Amino acid sequence: MFERTGNPREVLALRDLPVPQPSPGQVLVRVRAASVNFSDALIVRGTYQLRPPLPAVAGMEVAGETLGDDPATGLSAGTRVAGLTTGLVGAFAEYAVLDRASVFAPPPSYSYPEAACFPVAFQTAWFAVHVRGRVRAGDVVLVHAAAGGVGLAAVQLAHAAGARVIGIVGDEAKREVAKAAGCAEVLLRGGDDLVGRVKETAGGSVHVVVDPVGGAAHAVSERVVGFDGRIVIVGFASGQVPAVRADLAMVKNYSVVGLHWGLYRDKAPDVVVEEYQRLVAVVGEAGIRPVVSSVVSFACVPEAVAAVESGQTAGRVAVDLGLPTPA
Repeated sequence: MFERTGNPREVLALRDLPVPQPSPGQVLVRVRAASVNFSDALIVRGTYQLRPPLPAVAGMEVAGETLGDDPATGLSAGTRVAGLTTGLVGAFAEYAVLDRASVFAPPPSYSYPEAACFPVAFQTAWFAVHVRGRVRAGDVVLVHAAAGGVGLAAVQLAHAAGARVIGIVGDEAKREVAKAAGCAEVLLRGGDDLVGRVKETAGGSVHVVVDPVGGAAHAVSERVVGFDGRIVIVGFASGQVPAVRADLAMVKNYSVVGLHWGLYRDKAPDVVVEEYQRLVAVVGEAGIRPVVSSVVSFACVPEAVAAVESGQTAGRVAVDLGLPTPA
C-alpha cells in the first residue's frame, strides 16, 4: 500500500489490512495473481487522471476466485475470474473488490499470471485494432512500443487479423520479443531517419498506427500514415502529449482517433461485453497468450512497478501471491 504519493520504490510498503467488503453490485475476489501496469506507477506518483484517496492499495488488474455466492451478480463462490479493481486500486493484496461490470471470465487455458495480464492490455489492444483502427487483412499496421503490454497485444491481434505488422521498440532485446509476437519487421527507435526506415519497410506508408507512447512517436506516425489511414492514440507513456497536425490530417486524408477503453465500460457496457466475446474467440482460435516476461513474489511489487515505469521490461510482469518471499 502507499500512504503518500511518490517514487514506487520509496512509498510502496507491505501492511496488514482488514479484508475489504464489497458493496451491492461488487465482487470480492481471492487474488491469486496481479499484473503490473504503467498506470500503477502513475497512480502511485499521483500523476494519473484518477487519484484515489490515501492510504490506498496499489494495483488495478487481478485474477483469482470469487468468494461467496451472490445472486445479484450471478457469480457463485469459487468462480475463476479476472478483471479491474474498483477505483483502479487494490490489486496488490490477498483480497480485492471488483465492480461486477469489471469482472471477466479469462480464457480457461490461461494460468493465473496470464489471466491477470489479459483484461486491460488485450481489451485496449482489441479496441485499438478492431473497433477504432478497423484493421483488415492485408493492412500494414505500425505499433509503437511493440514490446510493451498494449503494444504486444496489438501486435498479436493485428497479426491474427492478417495484417503485416511493423513494430518499433527501444532496444535489441525488445526487438526479439516483438518479432516472436508476430511482427514482420521490428525497427529500433533510436538512430537516424526513423520515418524513412518505416516507409521503406512498409513499402510506402502504413494503414493503421497504434500509439501508446505519444510525444515524438506521434510525429513519426503523422509522416508515415497513408491515405485514409488511422492513427489510434492509446496513451502517452513518453510523458508528452503531442499536438495534432490538423493540416497534415487534411492534406493526407487520414484520421486521428482516441481510445480510452475504460470510457466504453461507462458509456457503452454492452459493446464491451460483445467485443470481449469476440476477443476471447479470436484468442482461442489463434492460440494467443499474454507474453509474461517475469513473475515476481508479493514482496517484489515496488521494484516491479518501478521497472515497468522505467521501460526496462519487455512483455508483461505479473505478481504471483503464491510465490515465496525471496531471501
